[in-house]
Amino acid sequence: MNAFEEVKKAICKVQPGLEESKIVPGALLKEDLDIDSLDLVEVALALEDALGLSLPEDDMDGIEKISDIVSLIESKLKVKSA
Repeated sequence: MNAFEEVKKAICKVQPGLEESKIVPGALLKEDLDIDSLDLVEVALALEDALGLSLPEDDMDGIEKISDIVSLIESKLKVKSA
């Protein structure tokens, strides 16, 4: 399972018109992808459904880039598999 690909799928689900080529690890959510806080909640919910994880709002605070979401997902998956 590739965390980046899962994040990319979740973002495409929430922002269907977004060019996939813009979704790169260093992309800033608000500035580069026009993802606001409500969209981020929807991305988190999509990831929870897809991966069977819990992503509380506190965990999503401070998320600014795609790589931040990927790191969060990877750390949650390590805890889940431990």
